[in-house]
This record gives sequence, structure tokens and C-alpha cells, in this order.
Amino acid sequence: MALTSALPKTYKAGAYLVLSPFVVPVADIVISISCAGPHEPWEVITKELRTPAPNEVLLRVHASGICNSDHFVAEGTWPGISYPRITGHEVVGRIAAVGSALEGDARFKVGALAGAGWNGGYCGRCEYCRQGEYWTCATAAVTGFTFDGGHAEYMYVPGMAIVSLPEEALQNASYAELAPLLCAGCTAFGAITTTKWKPGDLCLVQGIGGLGHLAVQFAARCGLKVRRSTPSHPVSKRDLALSLGAHEYIDSSTTDVVSAIQALGGAQVIICTAPYAKHISAILPAVAKNGTITLISAATDGPVEVSNVLMNMNRATLHGFACGCAPDTEQCIRFSTLQGVKPMVQEFLVEQFTDAYTAVMANKARFRNVVVFP
Repeated sequence: MALTSALPKTYKAGAYLVLSPFVVPVADIVISISCAGPHEPWEVITKELRTPAPNEVLLRVHASGICNSDHFVAEGTWPGISYPRITGHEVVGRIAAVGSALEGDARFKVGALAGAGWNGGYCGRCEYCRQGEYWTCATAAVTGFTFDGGHAEYMYVPGMAIVSLPEEALQNASYAELAPLLCAGCTAFGAITTTKWKPGDLCLVQGIGGLGHLAVQFAARCGLKVRRSTPSHPVSKRDLALSLGAHEYIDSSTTDVVSAIQALGGAQVIICTAPYAKHISAILPAVAKNGTITLISAATDGPVEVSNVLMNMNRATLHGFACGCAPDTEQCIRFSTLQGVKPMVQEFLVEQFTDAYTAVMANKARFRNVVVFP
């Protein structure tokens, strides 16, 4: 589908630019001759729109969440990234145009509510894809890493990575409130729904940040008995945790969390959302026999220490989890819409991106920072 006259010829985007000394401004288009390297500033640039490739969808972005994982691009620690690169993998918008190979597909109607999450596509041929485990594809693409993401007014999304969203999702949530569900929400939801437990089992959610405040909501609405612990604990966090659905809040500054949970028989499910290895290591002994500890944060400050004897004697499972593909995200959105799960967000304009990103990296977001494009 060719671009219609209703679409602009250029659009603004927040890109991570690795600049050489040769930057040639031409009218309102920034041309960057770049070299590989991290730690350069975020820049607002303009780019020309093009017709989508045959298997691409052009998305008019309304909201794009800032994820802690964006730092892998900013710091150059993710292999294979080419620069300049636009990040953003918590994207909600509307379909503006579709590639020729996708025309006629009911999922890709112009104007439809849609989004893009972490998984940016898969090969469909490797051992993992042939088993239906597309999220572990050997050559999986990552939105905002492999190709430009959603911190822009428009983005190009592979058809297989498009997340179809129901219009009713907007009845009780804004574009900005939906956006974090496409990564943080999908991750927390999947970590709970893919773990073995029974209704009424004890679930301990560690931390009350961008991931944790969603994990509490999902766990409570799934029928788990939720207790929340956190290493930082103003009174407002207790009230917040209870309002989100936690049945009890444990103040880790005054209570030995592990002892308190062990006295109850241990937690059948522990969801670790704190991004610090030492906090994860400290909470592991709270697991119940045959229980599961699921790690969904990206703790890069050091190794997580695990007691071999503890895990063996409890027959416990240490489970790593990352969000899945479009169908998994669609399931998360449907559940959230039906059950009233909603991220707490702060909105920023593209020109405020650096401040929004810095707050996320300093763990000062309450609780997800989202760039909006009116």
C-alpha cells in the first residue's frame, strides 16, 4: 500500500545517535554518518516516511514506554546493534499503512488499534520455532534493537510482530496506560501464568517498581494469595501494594522477610522484580517445597548466588522468564482489559525523552515513563 496524502512526509523520532564529526544538516532532515560506540546523547531527529516493505506495517505511534532494557542500546552492551538506533518496544498506536503482502489480512486494517512489543519477529524454521517456542528463536529480532522501535511518531513493524489490540482496551485506559503492558505487563503476566500453582497458594512479589506493581495485580486477579516485600518501604508503598491487590505487605526494614514467609510454609511462587542480584539471592530461601522462583528483572550488578542444597532439598525451581511473542501479549492485554489491570504511568513528550529515560535508569519512575505522541 502506497502512502496516502493524509500522511506527513517526515516524522520526529528519539534516536540514540553514535556521531562522527561529520554531521551534515540538510533542511529539516538530520543525516548522521555514524560509527559504532556507546554513551552518546539522545537526539531528536526527523526522518522521511517511506512505503512499508511487503511484510511491514506502518504504525502511527500514540505512546511508547521506556523500558530499563533501553540501556543496552544506550551503553552498547547488546551485540549486533547498528547505530543510529531508535529504541522503544512498548508501543501502542494505530495502523497507518500496510505492505503489499499483508493487504486484505483482517488483522492489518488501516486505523486498527495495534502495538509492538519486545519480540520483533522470528525465523519460523529453527528447532525452537518448529516447536512453537518462537520467543526463543535462534535468530529472533528485538524491537528497538534489531530495527527501529517506537520512540517515534511512526514506526515500521514486521507483520508477525504486530500486536492486535481490542478497541475496548481504551474504555478504561489511555494509550499511555496500555503501552507498558506490551513488555513489563506481558513479562509479569507470563511469569505467573506459566508457573505451577493452585488458587490460594502464597505468592511473594519482591519489589514494587515498574514490574512489581503489575505482578501484584496479575497475581491477585489470578487467585494467588499475594504478599509483597521491598527493600525500600515508605508508608505510601504499603498503602499502594494493598490497593493493587496484595493481601499483605512486609516491611523488609523491620521484618526478616524470609523468616516471616518460612513461618507460613514458604512461598509457592516468588516473583523477583528487584534489579539487584543481592536482593534476589537473599529472598531465595523463602521458597516453599516444590515452589518456583521466577526472575523477571535484569539484574546486571553481579551474579545471583544460589544455595545448591536449598534448591535440592526443597525440590525448588529457579525460572528465568522474558516476555513472549505477539499472541502472548494479546492474551495479556485481553486479561488486563477484563480484569482491570492498569500500569501507573507518567507521560512525557519526545522533547523530554532524556529526562524520562534518566529517571527510569535511576529507578525514580512511578512506575512506568511513557513518551506520548498526540
